[in-house]
Amino acid sequence: MGIEKDFLMRQLMLLFEVIHKIIRHRKKGESEEAEEAIQYFYECLKIDENLELLSIEEMISLLVEKKGLSNEQIELVAFVLKEQGELHAEEDGRLTLFRKAYFLLQKVDRESAQFSMDRQMKMEELRLYLN
Repeated sequence: MGIEKDFLMRQLMLLFEVIHKIIRHRKKGESEEAEEAIQYFYECLKIDENLELLSIEEMISLLVEKKGLSNEQIELVAFVLKEQGELHAEEDGRLTLFRKAYFLLQKVDRESAQFSMDRQMKMEELRLYLN
């Protein structure tokens, strides 16, 4: 059990670093580099499907049932979906990604025993975008 926790913690740290790269590239206007970092993030989790094209139900099934991701990993996927939305050129695509990110964060928030201020802030930010 300890080895699994160590592996999960190392993976979470790696994914968190990738998210920071995505955000940094996006803020600098380096869209291509941000997209490459997003693809690397999904490769790390072995997600080959385009989450933008899946329904929310299909996305949850993929992440939870097929990939067996933890709530922590799902939360990071939500953060990346939000960043993808920020990069999206079309308003409809942006809103679709924001809705999916919000839904995932709500799911994690309901199921998690731990309170996360960062999660709450992301949910509020997404709520503002969606309203």
